[in-house]
Amino acid sequence: MKRILHITGGMNRAGAESMIMTLYRAIDKSRFQFDFLVYTHDHQDFEDEIISLGGRVIHMPSCAGNLGSIKNIRKVIKEYGPYCAIHAATLHNSAFAVLATIGIKGCRRIVHSHSTSNTLNPDFIKHIYNITTRYIIRNLADEYLACGIEAGHYLFGQKLFYKKGIVLNNSVDIDRFYNVSTSDTDVLRKSFGISDQIVIGSVARLNEVKNHKKMLSIASELKKRKVNFLMLFVGKGDLETSLKKETQDRGLTDNIIFTGVRSDINVLMHLFDVFLMPSHFEGNPVTLIESQIAGLPAVISDIITDRIDLGLGLIHRLPLYASDTQWADTITEIKKTPISLESISKAVSAHGYSLSQNISILSALYNK
Repeated sequence: MKRILHITGGMNRAGAESMIMTLYRAIDKSRFQFDFLVYTHDHQDFEDEIISLGGRVIHMPSCAGNLGSIKNIRKVIKEYGPYCAIHAATLHNSAFAVLATIGIKGCRRIVHSHSTSNTLNPDFIKHIYNITTRYIIRNLADEYLACGIEAGHYLFGQKLFYKKGIVLNNSVDIDRFYNVSTSDTDVLRKSFGISDQIVIGSVARLNEVKNHKKMLSIASELKKRKVNFLMLFVGKGDLETSLKKETQDRGLTDNIIFTGVRSDINVLMHLFDVFLMPSHFEGNPVTLIESQIAGLPAVISDIITDRIDLGLGLIHRLPLYASDTQWADTITEIKKTPISLESISKAVSAHGYSLSQNISILSALYNK
């Protein structure tokens, strides 16, 4: 059995982490076993499940961008290994994992890009940091993975990714997100006090990139129109306190619910009437694949790659600069229509999001 060290920074419930767990659950653990290095002392949402599957969660609380982490990562590799590969998914910070493996025989360096940017407003120091870490990754990594072509171009460069890169689309367990019982959704409906409201959902970290401020602005427009709606913010993050204050200031406390992190995203997708994602940038968001498998219409910013669209008529794109009126119009005009499991399965496979396809790609990579 080969052991792989995944360096993720954290294994809490979020898009990239959920995708890794989907792959981990499905991969043949008689051939491959995963360990996860996280940059925190905190217990992780997926930690108990990882341990139950035979993996280990290794807590290394030093900062991901600290040069001292090179020494610490190297120590982890030597103490918990041997590893056939490190699989780093911390964007620019993956450079430190790459440097940590120099001279360790038999350990391939796999870097996995999950985004098309790392900040909204990079300053000069951040710009130099990005250039330096890209140079290290491009010259020292053995394998270049990305959740989509745009994410690959961002971290590895268009020429290198075209020549050596591999797109590993974000896979989803179709059965889990398609087959949800009405009794489960009824329980959630009751717990949130939902009757006949339009339910608008967001599943995302509460940070600037996800653009919750735009969602609150759209909510204000809906309330001005006297639309009977609820907006659920599923997730946690640095902006939670300020977003709750803005919700109160806008008089939206009866319309906005902060649910925190949830383990029942598959059920929530069937509770929502519309999925909302006005992000400033994304890689290839797994939640949009999940929402389409659940038959849920989504209104998203046109900055998000069009390759996320499975062709089921569920994705509605708007420019970020579009007015709240335009966003509200689109949200209120959308109607949910049933989509067959056969149609969804074919679309998932045709667009490269099949779990079995991606397990084959990953297994071949680890077997090199």
